[in-house]
Amino acid sequence: MELKRVSVGRRAQVLSAIACLAAVSTSKILRSGTALAQLQSPAPPVAPGATADIRPATTPIEGFRQARFGMSEQQVRQAIQRDFPAAVSRLARTIHPREKTTVLTLSVEDLLPDIGPAQISYILGFVSKQLVQVNIVWTSDGRTTARDEAIIAVANTLREHFLMQFHAPNEIVVNHQVGDNAILVFRVAQADGRMVLLLLTGTAVVGRANRNPAPPPLALQLSYIRDHAHPDIFRIERGHF
Repeated sequence: MELKRVSVGRRAQVLSAIACLAAVSTSKILRSGTALAQLQSPAPPVAPGATADIRPATTPIEGFRQARFGMSEQQVRQAIQRDFPAAVSRLARTIHPREKTTVLTLSVEDLLPDIGPAQISYILGFVSKQLVQVNIVWTSDGRTTARDEAIIAVANTLREHFLMQFHAPNEIVVNHQVGDNAILVFRVAQADGRMVLLLLTGTAVVGRANRNPAPPPLALQLSYIRDHAHPDIFRIERGHF
């Protein structure tokens, strides 16, 4: 499953496949044998007289770093300049051929340590011309176990990071297999339609050996979505054809 250019419509297909999942599931194992870490056990009850560890209110989903949902293209470009001044010269602008969204894409080498470059895509809606989604994709090289392990490690790290940020009353799904080579590592959906989605796909090195054609390598996609139920893409109006 190719994730290098994930569109709003493709994201909607993934969401339709996971819409009926339970709130939280146990850890699943990749066909290659590489496993995501199990969730930590619940914290023990607080002893009488002890101070409870009270988590702050759940985090609002507003975008990625300084790029905020609702920004214009110029505002997004300015946010990218502030966030990634060394990489902004590599920023590319394309129009999705079917959805007619505007996509600003760049590669960032050191977004997270020891995992390799991340491809970041900022998607501006067809109608609104405003930021509606950000996709971040890390892809293994398909040749070395070390890169596969780095992908898995970051999946686990990001999952735990988001579990600390998002909690009730959000709808949360963790470590649920959604296909032969796809694991929904984390998903949180908020009442206003905003969502964070972390999806692991592909096949580790050991599973790619001696297969022709070789299946896609491991890839980890993180998406920040403004309104998962109403993607801002081109649609033919009813009655026009």
